[in-house]
Amino acid sequence: MPDPEPTLQDRKPPRRIWLFAPYIGLLVAAIAWTGVWLAEKRGIEKALNERAARWSAAGVETGFSDAAVDGWPFRLRLRLTAPHLADHAGWSLSAPYLIAEAAAYAPTTWTIAAPEGLTVGRPGKGTLMISGRSLRASVGALGSAAPRLSFEGLDLNLAPMPGAQPAPLAAARRIEAHLQPGPDDQAALLIRIDDGALQPESSLARLAPGKPFSLIWDSRLQHLSALHGPTWPAALQAWVRSGGAVRVAAMRLSLGDAALQGAGGPLSVDSDSRLAGSLPLTLDRGKAGGVSGIGVLETNGPIPLKFEDGRATIGPVPLGPALKIG
Repeated sequence: MPDPEPTLQDRKPPRRIWLFAPYIGLLVAAIAWTGVWLAEKRGIEKALNERAARWSAAGVETGFSDAAVDGWPFRLRLRLTAPHLADHAGWSLSAPYLIAEAAAYAPTTWTIAAPEGLTVGRPGKGTLMISGRSLRASVGALGSAAPRLSFEGLDLNLAPMPGAQPAPLAAARRIEAHLQPGPDDQAALLIRIDDGALQPESSLARLAPGKPFSLIWDSRLQHLSALHGPTWPAALQAWVRSGGAVRVAAMRLSLGDAALQGAGGPLSVDSDSRLAGSLPLTLDRGKAGGVSGIGVLETNGPIPLKFEDGRATIGPVPLGPALKIG
């Protein structure tokens, strides 16, 4: 005879625990991920203190009034209140606050924003206030020997503080700078300025008064691995001693409809951390036939852009001190 079917009392209740298994798994994963996030948060706080100590030992003054890390669960957001840096040469950088963000699953790539602008102190020239619609930077491969760096500023104004000298560039619709490491111990350095306004008294402005200024500078840095040291001036001099140089792949400087363009090099840095070397340029007058000042650059051969003895010139036109980058 077949076994009788079990009665209602004999039936075992279904195991409902499996209905809750996905939720339990999610809870366990959330707890584990929170532990990872908290570990990364502590790592950021430790790195801040260690970096400040190294800079201080190298003679760089650094500090901030407050640092807070949040963004759980998927972001790491660092807010620094009143950060500042200052080296012994007289350069300084400060801001009301900075916000740095990274994805928690990719903590080596950060974006940094200065929503209320930056203040730059310049040795012998005073303080410059930089403000605009957007000031953002990004750093990739952080902690490696060759990080990727980018900066973008939109609708910028560069205003001198009371008693300071103005910068040659007073404003710009866009400023970009990108440093991208590449093969053979080189890096690509691109600087771009769109629709800039020059100070009227600057030499470039006198070549084409009232005309907008634009620049594209596409170059290659050699011996990138030697650009390393406890401070930027120390890293720069180590790079120079190793034979570091810059070769320009393409350069175009526009003043209204006229443009100077060229390529070549090498350019280097002198003992005062100013650019040194020469770059041959050609003049494209475009529709600038009536622009005063441009005609002084006309010649049958190349027009040299020279950085020599701490001074910069284009052909016979003196531009002032060569760019100091350290």
